[in-house]
Amino acid sequence: MKIVNAKVFIDGHFTDNEVQFDRNGIIAIGHDLKDDEIIDAKGNYLYAGLIDCHNHGGWFRGFTYHEDNELGSFADRIEWLVRKLPQCGVTTVYPTLAGTDYPGIAKSVRELRPLRGKYEGCRIGDFQFEGVYPSLKRYMTAEAVNPSREHTDWLVDNDYSDVALFHVSPDLEGSIEWCDYMVSKGVMPTVGNTEASSDDVFKAADHGLCQADHMFNGFKAMHHREAGAAAAVLYDDRIKAQLTCDGYHVNPVWVHILIKIKGLNNVYGVTDMSSASGLPDGVHIVNGKKITAKDGFIYSEDGYINSGNMTMSEILKAARDRCHLTMEEVGSLYRENVASCLNVTDRGKIEVGRKSDLVLMDEDYNVIITIIDGKVFYNRD
Repeated sequence: MKIVNAKVFIDGHFTDNEVQFDRNGIIAIGHDLKDDEIIDAKGNYLYAGLIDCHNHGGWFRGFTYHEDNELGSFADRIEWLVRKLPQCGVTTVYPTLAGTDYPGIAKSVRELRPLRGKYEGCRIGDFQFEGVYPSLKRYMTAEAVNPSREHTDWLVDNDYSDVALFHVSPDLEGSIEWCDYMVSKGVMPTVGNTEASSDDVFKAADHGLCQADHMFNGFKAMHHREAGAAAAVLYDDRIKAQLTCDGYHVNPVWVHILIKIKGLNNVYGVTDMSSASGLPDGVHIVNGKKITAKDGFIYSEDGYINSGNMTMSEILKAARDRCHLTMEEVGSLYRENVASCLNVTDRGKIEVGRKSDLVLMDEDYNVIITIIDGKVFYNRD
């Protein structure tokens, strides 16, 4: 099969290539490719399938384990999510487990693993663990502990084969030794939810810390007399930075500052969707708590923003229209950069040999067709 008449996003630019693929991957990119099966893109935009590497769930369903409810069993809710996300252009999702409910996180890991590959739709990718070892006061709980190999071994059941990113506050006792251990297991230590100083972050980077959680969110506000963790991430070229570009989580000026200092290729976009994302405006009950969805964001009862309410395709439009990024910058941040910053080489870019995960979108990022493993999974028409 091949796609013709598309604006094809490759290496940060839109091209007029045709893209040929089968169930095994992308076969060829070029012109006048021979194929009997053709999808006419009609001038729309073709991207690699989106990797959402920071996602807690959506539409009242989450990747954190909860007992059966009116929406079905945990497995039922995960199946619903992986079938829904391709409608937003997502073809791989990293379940993101957050907080200091350690037994709950461990249970979630054990319940999610058997579900990989069980359902058609968005792939369930590797785990990201967020705020498990925090030091920022807002995220501290009585249950919070310092990082240790023994504790993390227990959380993941001594299996690191599907763990991509694991957050830590490098000011905590034991964090440096823990970073060494994570690196030895092939895990990328990630800074976030932290009150660490810049020196703490630099030292952790010496020991393999190489990622920053959604920048500026979960970091102390920067001050001209104090070089904290956010300043360290801006300064240190060894650290790649996640960024939420919905136009509110991070002021558009800061979005441009981060990109200008770090360089576009060292920043990658995330949604940070939660189980409360994707809901209509109004008051809802999610996991027993009252929240309000309004103007694209989710607010707790005390008025704090819990998360964005936008899906991936909506965030892409906001990145262009609210953050004033070009379509090329949006394409890089939310597609190719995710793969390159996370060392993913089998998907996330339109390139011969990579998985045939493709998304056709119109100029406002509405999904027209989502292809997963060479098969049309979602078709708007």
